Amino acid sequence: MYSCPHCGNFKFVPFRCHSRFCPTCGNKYAMERTTSMSFKLVSVQHRHCVFTIAENLRDFFLKDLSLLNCLFHSVSSVMSRMFFNLNHAKNYTPGYIMVLHTFGRDLKWNPHIHCLLSEGGYSDDGFWRHVKHFNYNYLRNAFRTALLMHRIVML
Repeated sequence: MYSCPHCGNFKFVPFRCHSRFCPTCGNKYAMERTTSMSFKLVSVQHRHCVFTIAENLRDFFLKDLSLLNCLFHSVSSVMSRMFFNLNHAKNYTPGYIMVLHTFGRDLKWNPHIHCLLSEGGYSDDGFWRHVKHFNYNYLRNAFRTALLMHRIVML
């Protein structure tokens, strides 16, 4: 905000820092990203799932940030396996978007994946299968297993 020392008029000059951490700029970035992604989604109901790791494992991910990529591979593996189990012959493929967050609400180190998952999937022959029930215990346990197995394979 500038004011003229002679006439006293004020002039507002907006300033943008272009940082995603700034409340104003970050909100604008998030809205643009959300709008862009909404045009890429399959036009069906979606579920929001969060995949996180045990608190005692978080320090390993902090010391070696390359491990964060394992989170994406593990969630993808779990989604593919869950839909494959619906019908082995049809090979259903869901639509999903994953986003990595590296901190929780308390701003402490807490790497986790937010996954927006379609309530159904397309088969290889183009047939859509709607899925109403998601077994969250299966998802939780399969994610833990996939994460540990992915890490063991990388060793």
